[in-house]
Amino acid sequence: MTKRIVTSDSTCAISRKDAEKIGLTILPLNVIVDGREFHDGIDMDNETLAKVMRGGAVIKTSTPTPFEIETFFNAIFEQGYEEIIHFTISSKLSSMFDLFTLTCANLYGDKVKVLDSLSVCSFMGNHVLATIENVKSGMPTSEVIEAFKKRQASEEVYFFPESLTYLQRGGRISPAVAAIGNFIGLKPVLGFREGAVEKDGATRNIKRSIEDVLKKLKAKKYSKDTCELHVVIFDTSAATLDIMRHAIERNLPEFDVFVTPLSINVAAHTGPGTIGVGMVKKSKPNN
Repeated sequence: MTKRIVTSDSTCAISRKDAEKIGLTILPLNVIVDGREFHDGIDMDNETLAKVMRGGAVIKTSTPTPFEIETFFNAIFEQGYEEIIHFTISSKLSSMFDLFTLTCANLYGDKVKVLDSLSVCSFMGNHVLATIENVKSGMPTSEVIEAFKKRQASEEVYFFPESLTYLQRGGRISPAVAAIGNFIGLKPVLGFREGAVEKDGATRNIKRSIEDVLKKLKAKKYSKDTCELHVVIFDTSAATLDIMRHAIERNLPEFDVFVTPLSINVAAHTGPGTIGVGMVKKSKPNN
């Protein structure tokens, strides 16, 4: 039988410690702080990133170089693996999928299968975990990929950044819009559907907006047997977490809820104080 492994970039928000336990190899993505490059989970964590962002540092993200990609996969093949299934951040947010597809086709042919997660954070993580389970069960690679495609882009997620400042710095909105919005206390509401971020609006009342989103998810009648609720955070206040917790208790109390960190390459654009919530398919649905 072909010796296979699942790998992912660090957008999946699975810690290196947890990844080691389940046999997942993670490629750490880059974040550039005031011109200096750091690697997710190696020399940069969420706490440090939040601190430097609040301190006014200039933050950028970048894709791995072809050399870094080759080094990453060569090290895996040297361990005796013959086939790799690799997940990237959504192609609608980054050029990563195209970069990996082209680089790996040139270097490895069909020995590396590059999958576009069309997802981010722990929502992407669930797709990765489900794929690992299917590989471990002995499912043929073609069926593993088909199983992923059936759940691809099925999640529904909403993000509530603390301010418009970091979206403006990342070029997502104009400086004038950010300045006016922050002056009158507007907070952005972002929807994430089918792999892309959409602006759902802005709010002065985060409590009401979170409640509205939870009611919207409730109305979709997701099944607790096949789906779970994820809350993602980045330097989020205890007060905002309480608002989210109470809204979930009122609207979707029957669902399993998981609170996980926002992945660094997403946090770099939304900024400290961000909270997100969304419904995602379980990695292991209930029988």
